[in-house]
Parts: sequence; C-alpha cells; structure tokens
Amino acid sequence: MSFTVPQLISNIKSYACPHVYPLRVVWPPARRSAVCIVLFVGKYGELRVLLTKRSRQLNNFSGHVSLPGGKSDNDQETDWEVARRESKEEIGLPYDEELTKQGLTVEKLNTMPFYLSRTFLSVRPVVCFLHRQDDRFGVIKDIKFLLNPGETASIFSIPLLDLIDQNAKKEYLKKTISHYKWGRLRWPIKHFFYPTKNVNEVPWLDDVLDLSSDEEFDFADGLNVENTRTEIKDLWGLTAQILFDLANIAVGNPSRNYIGNENLIYGLTEFGGQMGQRARSDWESAMIANKRGVYYDDVLPQHIFKSIVDEFKL
Repeated sequence: MSFTVPQLISNIKSYACPHVYPLRVVWPPARRSAVCIVLFVGKYGELRVLLTKRSRQLNNFSGHVSLPGGKSDNDQETDWEVARRESKEEIGLPYDEELTKQGLTVEKLNTMPFYLSRTFLSVRPVVCFLHRQDDRFGVIKDIKFLLNPGETASIFSIPLLDLIDQNAKKEYLKKTISHYKWGRLRWPIKHFFYPTKNVNEVPWLDDVLDLSSDEEFDFADGLNVENTRTEIKDLWGLTAQILFDLANIAVGNPSRNYIGNENLIYGLTEFGGQMGQRARSDWESAMIANKRGVYYDDVLPQHIFKSIVDEFKL
C-alpha cells in the first residue's frame, strides 16, 4: 500500500501519545533531553526526515548519525523549546520570524513517548513539519542552514518510510537488524547504511558545507556492496529506533511494537532510585561502561523488571 504525504502527516498528527505517568517521573528534571524530528517534502514528493552527523569533537556519540537535539537548560523548558533551541544551535534551523521571511514555517505535529538513552537521559522526540506557507505539501525551493562546527559535521536526509520497507526503491545500501543484551534486557539494533553522495537529496541540503574532515568518513567495506569505497553514513541505535517507530505511526500501525521506554524510566525513577541527579550514580556509570555483572534488576523490583522484560519481547 502506498501513502501520500498528507496521509502520513495526518496519521502522525492524530497519534495519541500515551500519558500514563506524571511528567516529572518519565522526564525527570535532571535528565531531560529532546530531539527535533524535522519532516519535509522531498523533490519527488516523498516525506523525508532531516538527520545530522555529530562532530568528532563531541564527548558522547561523536561521529554518530543523529537527530538535532540535546539536554534541557532548566526544568522550565518545554520539550518543544528544547528541540527548537537545539535545532537552531546545531544546524541553524531558523526561528519563526526568519522562516516567515523565507515563506516557510515549522509546524509542530506531535510528540512521541520518552526513550531511555545509553547515558540515562530521558529523550522526548518532538515531530515537526517544515513546509512552505503558500503550499503546505509543495516542494521547498530553498532554505539556508548554518552548521555549528563544534557539534555538527554534516546534514542530510532520508525517506521516512525507508525504515519500514514501504518504499519500492530504498535509498540505503544495506540494512541489518539484530539484538543485544544490555542489563538483561534484549535491545533491538537496526543499522541503515546510506551513501554520503545521494542523487535523491534535495539541492538545499547538498549546498550545505560538509564540515567532516577526511578521517571522519566511513566506507562500505564489509557491507557486501558493489563499491566498497563508497562513503557511507550509518543510521543506527536510538535514532534508528525512534524513526522506525515514527514510520509505523505514519502508516497507521503504531501497535506493531511497544513505542518508547516509559515503563523502564518509571521503574528506574520511582523504584530504582536512579536518574534523580545530573551526576550518574555508581550503578548508572557501571551500566554505561557495560560492566560485567551489572543489570537492571539490581535496582528494579522483580515484578517491575519482569513486566519490562515481557515488553522488550514485542
């Protein structure tokens, strides 16, 4: 079944993000983070999502493909304020006044449930739609981005529906799906390998200066593709999972798997004594380092842990 951009946007807007727990429990003030999922119409009329490659200068997840985003500055900031501020700081996505001058707007569509990051942040994905003011589903002719060299090496886009194989022709070179055990939970790991030079990219992203140094490029060696010297970008981990979940929401199938990690975050904050301070606890630090013999059920009651284990089997 094929989907039009209006159908996809409508499904995303109508998604009912569950609100089971108090905000302070699943988005604890000391560990608040948000990412900005910027959707737009590609040159062939497809729905695309904006991605960045993080600078090698960063301490955490350097060189990784990610969504614009970061930590809250204080507990008064909303998820939308964090997402917009970070997208402005990292990639220069203009605020409303400047966008209006360019005949564009960023429309907030929805939010997704909270996810737990590997560094024990609670991450709120905020979904927005970048579009023309005179034609909501028309192709954007031009927009100027300015990358922050201390945070962002490059910017690019992919079709959202690539993540769930809805597109007849995929833009990635290869994908892999596996699982790994972290803290006795079975975490899904998806990799989507995209060529750095993509003929399907919109011109206004191709025009953004790539700040990657020569040693920052990854190549397709070992991917079993025709040209092993093709420069690639590897979309994986939490970013890939969030977009996989959003793609399922967009096609009207949000129940395909459990979305987010709110039950786990709830267990850690309310029963596990974790995520209450900015500094990581000894247990959190050991988990981040993947220390042998350290597990989630060290801090979670068994009845909570068992329900979360079942959830991770979905």
